[in-house]
Amino acid sequence: MTKIEFEGKTINVPQSWDEILFGEYEKWYFQQPKTQSEHIEFIAQLCKVDEAWLMSAPPQLFESIAGSLGFMFEDSIAPSESVSIAGEKYAVSYGDKLTLGEWVDVENCFEGERENRLSEVLAILCRPVGEKYNPDNTEARSAVFRGLPCSQVLPLLAFFLHRNQSFCKISNLYSTTVTQANRFVRDIEHLVQSGGGTKRLPIWQRIKYTFLMKSLKKRLSKFSDSYSTAPTR
Repeated sequence: MTKIEFEGKTINVPQSWDEILFGEYEKWYFQQPKTQSEHIEFIAQLCKVDEAWLMSAPPQLFESIAGSLGFMFEDSIAPSESVSIAGEKYAVSYGDKLTLGEWVDVENCFEGERENRLSEVLAILCRPVGEKYNPDNTEARSAVFRGLPCSQVLPLLAFFLHRNQSFCKISNLYSTTVTQANRFVRDIEHLVQSGGGTKRLPIWQRIKYTFLMKSLKKRLSKFSDSYSTAPTR
Protein backbone atom coordinates (compact mmCIF):
# COMPACT_ATOMS: atom_id res chain seq x y z
CA MET A 1 0.00 0.00 0.00
CA THR A 2 1.07 3.53 -0.70
CA LYS A 3 0.11 5.90 2.10
CA ILE A 4 -0.83 9.44 1.10
CA GLU A 5 -1.18 11.97 3.92
CA PHE A 6 -3.54 14.89 3.46
CA GLU A 7 -4.97 17.19 6.14
CA GLY A 8 -4.16 14.69 8.85
CA LYS A 9 -5.91 11.86 6.98
CA THR A 10 -4.09 8.77 5.70
CA ILE A 11 -5.23 7.35 2.38
CA ASN A 12 -4.15 3.77 1.63
CA VAL A 13 -3.75 3.28 -2.11
CA PRO A 14 -3.31 -0.34 -3.37
CA GLN A 15 -0.22 -1.00 -5.45
CA SER A 16 -1.01 -4.51 -6.69
CA TRP A 17 -3.79 -7.05 -6.92
CA ASP A 18 -2.34 -8.71 -3.81
CA GLU A 19 -3.68 -5.78 -1.78
CA ILE A 20 -7.30 -5.98 -2.97
CA LEU A 21 -9.65 -8.70 -1.73
CA PHE A 22 -11.80 -10.38 -4.34
CA GLY A 23 -14.89 -9.56 -2.30
CA GLU A 24 -14.10 -5.86 -2.75
CA TYR A 25 -13.34 -6.32 -6.44
CA GLU A 26 -16.65 -7.95 -7.31
CA LYS A 27 -18.60 -5.07 -5.73
CA TRP A 28 -17.59 -2.83 -8.62
CA TYR A 29 -16.76 -5.40 -11.29
CA PHE A 30 -20.01 -4.83 -13.18
CA GLN A 31 -19.79 -1.07 -12.82
CA GLN A 32 -18.33 0.79 -15.76
CA PRO A 33 -17.47 4.34 -14.69
CA LYS A 34 -18.08 6.74 -17.55
CA THR A 35 -18.45 10.18 -16.02
CA GLN A 36 -15.90 11.95 -13.84
CA SER A 37 -18.25 11.62 -10.86
CA GLU A 38 -18.44 7.86 -11.34
CA HIS A 39 -14.63 7.63 -11.51
CA ILE A 40 -14.34 9.58 -8.26
CA GLU A 41 -16.90 7.27 -6.62
CA PHE A 42 -14.92 4.25 -7.81
CA ILE A 43 -11.61 5.60 -6.46
CA ALA A 44 -13.26 6.46 -3.12
CA GLN A 45 -14.61 2.90 -2.78
CA LEU A 46 -11.27 1.38 -3.70
CA CYS A 47 -9.30 3.46 -1.20
CA LYS A 48 -12.04 3.33 1.45
CA VAL A 49 -12.43 7.08 1.81
CA ASP A 50 -15.59 9.17 1.95
CA GLU A 51 -16.64 10.26 -1.52
CA ALA A 52 -17.85 13.68 -0.28
CA TRP A 53 -14.50 14.27 1.43
CA LEU A 54 -12.62 13.34 -1.76
CA MET A 55 -14.82 15.70 -3.78
CA SER A 56 -13.86 18.56 -1.45
CA ALA A 57 -10.12 17.86 -1.78
CA PRO A 58 -7.86 19.54 -4.38
CA PRO A 59 -7.83 17.90 -7.86
CA GLN A 60 -4.12 17.18 -7.45
CA LEU A 61 -4.91 14.70 -4.66
CA PHE A 62 -7.28 12.72 -6.89
CA GLU A 63 -4.75 12.75 -9.73
CA SER A 64 -2.05 11.47 -7.36
CA ILE A 65 -4.27 8.61 -6.19
CA ALA A 66 -5.44 7.67 -9.69
CA GLY A 67 -1.87 7.76 -10.97
CA SER A 68 -0.86 5.15 -8.39
CA LEU A 69 -3.43 2.63 -9.66
CA GLY A 70 -1.82 1.93 -13.02
CA PHE A 71 -1.51 -1.80 -12.27
CA MET A 72 -5.28 -2.17 -12.66
CA PHE A 73 -5.07 -1.29 -16.34
CA GLU A 74 -2.18 -3.58 -17.22
CA ASP A 75 -3.11 -6.66 -19.26
CA SER A 76 -0.69 -8.99 -17.52
CA ILE A 77 -2.90 -11.58 -15.82
CA ALA A 78 -2.19 -15.06 -17.19
CA PRO A 79 -5.23 -17.41 -17.27
CA SER A 80 -5.19 -20.45 -15.00
CA GLU A 81 -7.74 -23.22 -14.45
CA SER A 82 -6.53 -24.03 -10.93
CA VAL A 83 -5.65 -22.29 -7.67
CA SER A 84 -4.18 -23.38 -4.37
CA ILE A 85 -6.30 -22.51 -1.31
CA ALA A 86 -4.96 -23.38 2.14
CA GLY A 87 -2.59 -25.90 0.57
CA GLU A 88 -5.36 -27.65 -1.40
CA LYS A 89 -5.62 -27.58 -5.18
CA TYR A 90 -8.90 -26.30 -6.64
CA ALA A 91 -9.62 -26.85 -10.35
CA VAL A 92 -12.28 -25.52 -12.73
CA SER A 93 -14.96 -27.80 -14.15
CA TYR A 94 -16.53 -26.68 -17.42
CA GLY A 95 -18.19 -27.69 -20.66
CA ASP A 96 -19.38 -31.28 -21.03
CA LYS A 97 -18.07 -32.10 -17.55
CA LEU A 98 -20.79 -30.06 -15.85
CA THR A 99 -23.91 -31.63 -14.39
CA LEU A 100 -27.38 -30.26 -15.08
CA GLY A 101 -27.50 -28.96 -11.50
CA GLU A 102 -24.30 -26.96 -12.05
CA TRP A 103 -25.65 -25.42 -15.26
CA VAL A 104 -28.89 -24.38 -13.58
CA ASP A 105 -27.18 -22.93 -10.50
CA VAL A 106 -24.70 -20.94 -12.61
CA GLU A 107 -27.57 -19.51 -14.66
CA ASN A 108 -29.36 -18.54 -11.43
CA CYS A 109 -26.28 -16.63 -10.26
CA PHE A 110 -26.71 -14.13 -13.09
CA GLU A 111 -30.37 -13.48 -12.48
CA GLY A 112 -31.17 -10.14 -10.85
CA GLU A 113 -28.53 -7.89 -9.30
CA ARG A 114 -26.66 -10.34 -7.08
CA GLU A 115 -23.58 -8.56 -5.75
CA ASN A 116 -21.64 -11.79 -5.09
CA ARG A 117 -22.42 -13.57 -8.34
CA LEU A 118 -18.79 -13.93 -9.39
CA SER A 119 -17.72 -15.62 -6.17
CA GLU A 120 -20.84 -17.80 -6.29
CA VAL A 121 -20.03 -18.94 -9.83
CA LEU A 122 -16.48 -19.76 -8.78
CA ALA A 123 -17.81 -21.63 -5.73
CA ILE A 124 -19.88 -23.79 -8.10
CA LEU A 125 -17.32 -24.36 -10.85
CA CYS A 126 -14.01 -24.34 -8.95
CA ARG A 127 -13.74 -27.13 -6.39
CA PRO A 128 -11.06 -29.30 -4.76
CA VAL A 129 -9.77 -31.82 -7.29
CA GLY A 130 -11.95 -34.94 -7.27
CA GLU A 131 -14.84 -33.39 -5.32
CA LYS A 132 -18.35 -33.77 -6.74
CA TYR A 133 -20.64 -30.77 -6.88
CA ASN A 134 -22.67 -30.16 -3.72
CA PRO A 135 -24.88 -27.03 -3.70
CA ASP A 136 -24.77 -27.00 0.11
CA ASN A 137 -21.10 -25.92 -0.11
CA THR A 138 -21.72 -22.90 -2.35
CA GLU A 139 -22.42 -20.27 0.31
CA ALA A 140 -19.42 -21.09 2.54
CA ARG A 141 -17.07 -21.55 -0.42
CA SER A 142 -18.24 -18.28 -1.98
CA ALA A 143 -17.14 -16.53 1.22
CA VAL A 144 -13.73 -18.23 0.92
CA PHE A 145 -13.23 -16.81 -2.59
CA ARG A 146 -14.31 -13.34 -1.45
CA GLY A 147 -11.63 -13.44 1.25
CA LEU A 148 -8.82 -14.25 -1.20
CA PRO A 149 -6.61 -11.57 -2.77
CA CYS A 150 -7.42 -10.77 -6.39
CA SER A 151 -4.00 -12.02 -7.46
CA GLN A 152 -5.21 -15.57 -6.71
CA VAL A 153 -8.70 -15.32 -8.18
CA LEU A 154 -8.33 -13.13 -11.28
CA PRO A 155 -6.37 -15.83 -13.19
CA LEU A 156 -9.50 -18.03 -12.88
CA LEU A 157 -11.67 -15.27 -14.37
CA ALA A 158 -9.06 -14.76 -17.10
CA PHE A 159 -9.32 -18.49 -17.86
CA PHE A 160 -13.08 -18.22 -18.45
CA LEU A 161 -12.56 -15.10 -20.58
CA HIS A 162 -9.93 -16.90 -22.65
CA ARG A 163 -12.28 -19.86 -23.17
CA ASN A 164 -15.05 -17.51 -24.29
CA GLN A 165 -12.75 -15.76 -26.76
CA SER A 166 -11.66 -19.12 -28.19
CA PHE A 167 -15.30 -20.20 -28.54
CA CYS A 168 -16.19 -16.97 -30.37
CA LYS A 169 -13.21 -17.41 -32.70
CA ILE A 170 -14.24 -21.00 -33.53
CA SER A 171 -17.87 -19.93 -34.05
CA ASN A 172 -16.82 -17.17 -36.47
CA LEU A 173 -14.59 -19.63 -38.34
CA TYR A 174 -17.46 -22.11 -38.58
CA SER A 175 -19.81 -19.40 -39.89
CA THR A 176 -17.25 -18.49 -42.57
CA THR A 177 -16.93 -22.16 -43.58
CA VAL A 178 -20.71 -22.54 -43.87
CA THR A 179 -20.97 -19.39 -46.03
CA GLN A 180 -18.22 -20.59 -48.37
CA ALA A 181 -19.69 -24.08 -48.59
CA ASN A 182 -23.07 -22.65 -49.58
CA ARG A 183 -21.44 -20.55 -52.28
CA PHE A 184 -19.39 -23.46 -53.66
CA VAL A 185 -22.49 -25.68 -53.81
CA ARG A 186 -24.33 -23.05 -55.85
CA ASP A 187 -21.31 -22.64 -58.15
CA ILE A 188 -21.08 -26.38 -58.73
CA GLU A 189 -24.78 -26.61 -59.56
CA HIS A 190 -24.33 -23.84 -62.11
CA LEU A 191 -21.27 -25.52 -63.64
CA VAL A 192 -23.00 -28.89 -63.91
CA GLN A 193 -26.10 -27.34 -65.52
CA SER A 194 -24.06 -25.32 -68.03
CA GLY A 195 -21.60 -28.08 -68.78
CA GLY A 196 -18.72 -26.09 -67.33
CA GLY A 197 -17.05 -25.78 -70.74
CA THR A 198 -16.98 -29.56 -71.27
CA LYS A 199 -19.51 -29.88 -74.10
CA ARG A 200 -16.75 -30.42 -76.65
CA LEU A 201 -15.11 -33.18 -74.61
CA PRO A 202 -15.61 -36.87 -75.39
CA ILE A 203 -18.69 -38.37 -73.76
CA TRP A 204 -16.71 -40.48 -71.26
CA GLN A 205 -14.84 -37.39 -70.03
CA ARG A 206 -18.11 -35.49 -69.63
CA ILE A 207 -19.57 -38.39 -67.62
CA LYS A 208 -16.48 -38.48 -65.43
CA TYR A 209 -16.63 -34.69 -64.97
CA THR A 210 -20.30 -34.77 -63.99
CA PHE A 211 -19.68 -37.62 -61.53
CA LEU A 212 -16.73 -35.86 -59.89
CA MET A 213 -18.60 -32.55 -59.60
CA LYS A 214 -21.61 -34.24 -57.98
CA SER A 215 -19.29 -36.04 -55.58
CA LEU A 216 -17.64 -32.74 -54.66
CA LYS A 217 -21.04 -31.12 -54.17
CA LYS A 218 -22.08 -33.92 -51.82
CA ARG A 219 -18.97 -33.46 -49.71
CA LEU A 220 -19.31 -29.69 -49.56
CA SER A 221 -22.99 -29.96 -48.71
CA LYS A 222 -22.03 -31.54 -45.37
CA PHE A 223 -20.66 -28.15 -44.36
CA SER A 224 -23.66 -26.25 -45.69
CA ASP A 225 -26.50 -25.05 -43.46
CA SER A 226 -28.95 -26.53 -45.97
CA TYR A 227 -27.50 -30.05 -45.68
CA SER A 228 -30.03 -32.68 -44.69
CA THR A 229 -28.88 -35.34 -42.22
CA ALA A 230 -31.82 -37.63 -43.11
CA PRO A 231 -30.74 -40.99 -44.57
CA THR A 232 -30.86 -41.16 -48.35
CA ARG A 233 -31.34 -44.13 -50.62
